[in-house]
Amino acid sequence: MASLIPVTGRERYEEFHRVPLSMPFDGRRPGMAVHNPPPGVVLPRLAFTEGYLGRQAKFDEYGLTLVSHNDPMIYLEQDQPEVEIILGVPQGTRITIKMASLDYQKECNEYCLIRALGPNYLFLLRPPMPGFYKFQIHALPADEAGPQFLGVYNYMIYQPTGKHGDRPFPKQYPPWKDGCYLYEPISLPRGICDHTVPFKLLIPRARDVQIKVGEDWNPLQQTSEPGEFEGFVNFSRGYPSGTKVKVNVKFSGNSYSTLLEYTI
Repeated sequence: MASLIPVTGRERYEEFHRVPLSMPFDGRRPGMAVHNPPPGVVLPRLAFTEGYLGRQAKFDEYGLTLVSHNDPMIYLEQDQPEVEIILGVPQGTRITIKMASLDYQKECNEYCLIRALGPNYLFLLRPPMPGFYKFQIHALPADEAGPQFLGVYNYMIYQPTGKHGDRPFPKQYPPWKDGCYLYEPISLPRGICDHTVPFKLLIPRARDVQIKVGEDWNPLQQTSEPGEFEGFVNFSRGYPSGTKVKVNVKFSGNSYSTLLEYTI
């Protein structure tokens, strides 16, 4: 399957993650869907609800495309903590998601990291507990006023184990979903005390990016790539439990907007 990511965006992703975005899909490698559940796994009733799984009515009309995972049933392996779903999205279309555990009847949106490169949205999912999850993608085209986002694609994901632990992603504020990409860190552990933690982000139109840890501001430096910022942050100063780590961005004027927020 040909990649829908421009050369610059694809190369940037592959160089950093060492994983090609244009791998051939055989339908059975880790994270890819298979048509039958693993032995002993009983599918939830929602999986049999007519019209629930897969493409919804507005998917094609909105110009969306599946870059990965064209089967809406995804079974993770025992040693696989996460999976990344990639969706081709027309410019200006807004995206939001909902992730929930069916077994625990609980929303888990903090375990989905939304990122964007070129015309693609990438959804990194990290189910924290064993069982089935529903992952719903909603969209609103640029030429529609909203505010109602409509469901465009529904996945169901099975995580066989809870051994990978509770590792939520940073909280993502609405401006983050406007074409931004987080290279690192995708999460920060509680009680972190490292001297040099690397940060690298792609934020289109950003003029300045600062990492605020408690009341301490740490500037990032812009690279040679437009909108790309990186730097190191010192966490060895004994920050108390529950300290907020915010990615603050200046787009215009003198005010900063918070795009991401970690809790350490």
